[in-house]
Amino acid sequence: MACQESEYRDEHGKCTPCRKCMPGQELSKDCGDGGGGDAQCVPCPPRKFKDSWGHHGCKTCLSCALINRLQKSNCTATADAVCGECLPGFYRKARLSGQLDWECIPCTRQTPSSEPQCRSRTNLVKVAVPTVPPQDTALLALTSSALVIIVLVLLALSIIYCKRFWKSQCQR
Repeated sequence: MACQESEYRDEHGKCTPCRKCMPGQELSKDCGDGGGGDAQCVPCPPRKFKDSWGHHGCKTCLSCALINRLQKSNCTATADAVCGECLPGFYRKARLSGQLDWECIPCTRQTPSSEPQCRSRTNLVKVAVPTVPPQDTALLALTSSALVIIVLVLLALSIIYCKRFWKSQCQR
């Protein structure tokens, strides 16, 4: 007999429900499908939360900055962060259905002036367009470093050669 998704096999071979942890805690290892009977409840790691009882794991906290919103309250072990309005220079775009998107997008010169967050053109956000891919930047830095090392080695060899040349000329 196979155990269900939320059961482990105990020492008698019987399928037993996984331990349920309180909010702010998760099991120390996966439990279910017959395994994980020795799992214990442990606190959620930093930047993770769990707001209900159960054997499920902690979830990653919402980052308001990543969706360009002000943070109203911090994430705790038992509650996710709460985001507020859009940051200055950003607005929430309405979908065709009339619902507002969760993520705030930057105000640009093309943003309709009907967006109240973007009426003041003084806080337009410049959308950065990378001109050089990161791989090319790394290659450029590596090549530049190699050239500097070669020039320094050649300079050192030139100084050594000049010292020997002048020493031999002075002895004559």
